[in-house]
Amino acid sequence: MMQLIFSEFQDQLVRGLAHRMNNILSLFHGYLGLLMDDQKLNPVIKEGLTRVRDGACDASELMERINAVTRPASTLPREMEPADLFRQLAPTLQRLQTPNVNLTVECPEGLPSVCVDISRMKLAIVELVRNACEAAYSKVTVRVSVEKGAEQPELFPGGGSTHEGEQVKIEVIDDGAGIRPSDMSRIYEPFFSTKKKNQIAGLGLAVALGCAQEFGGTLRHRSNKGGATFDLTLPARAQRRLQAVA
Repeated sequence: MMQLIFSEFQDQLVRGLAHRMNNILSLFHGYLGLLMDDQKLNPVIKEGLTRVRDGACDASELMERINAVTRPASTLPREMEPADLFRQLAPTLQRLQTPNVNLTVECPEGLPSVCVDISRMKLAIVELVRNACEAAYSKVTVRVSVEKGAEQPELFPGGGSTHEGEQVKIEVIDDGAGIRPSDMSRIYEPFFSTKKKNQIAGLGLAVALGCAQEFGGTLRHRSNKGGATFDLTLPARAQRRLQAVA
């Protein structure tokens, strides 16, 4: 009981600190914007301010990802078909595609719905895809596929109308360098990263794992010299039938 209370206290503390830091960083962004709009600004000073702005942007992103690792104060799970979820995600995933990243997404219509907090699940998927896009320092191919997963005997926790044993699997595959055997047991640790030092890294997989577990799912991985694969699996849930009011 005390451990649960302490864990909740830690989450509240992190969320509070992240909120305060974001307020401070917002002031940085605002005043830097005003200074850099000055047409008479010395080019050397402007270059220095640009570096400060880039650092502030990195810090803002870091605060968002730290906040995402903690359990949110409240979530709003609702049923949603995977195809609808990925339609909403399309603009965000498109921004991850660069000249060095060949990204494809395959999500057919008609898959069983899942019961998730949409914003949290979007975050988990984006972090998995971002991790795959950063899997190589040169060109990389990333494929995201969604399909009905293998049947399991468990039911979705919490009752309700459920596809018994059915699952929805979101698979993210890259052809990068793969995961070193010595790193396999550490990749979900917050702030553990093998990426370049100038990248905001080390939180994405921890965020994705937390989101998967939050909604009764799992996150598993496998790797070889030809790349890595991450499977985010969620229990499928049938759409509730609305009762007609006589």
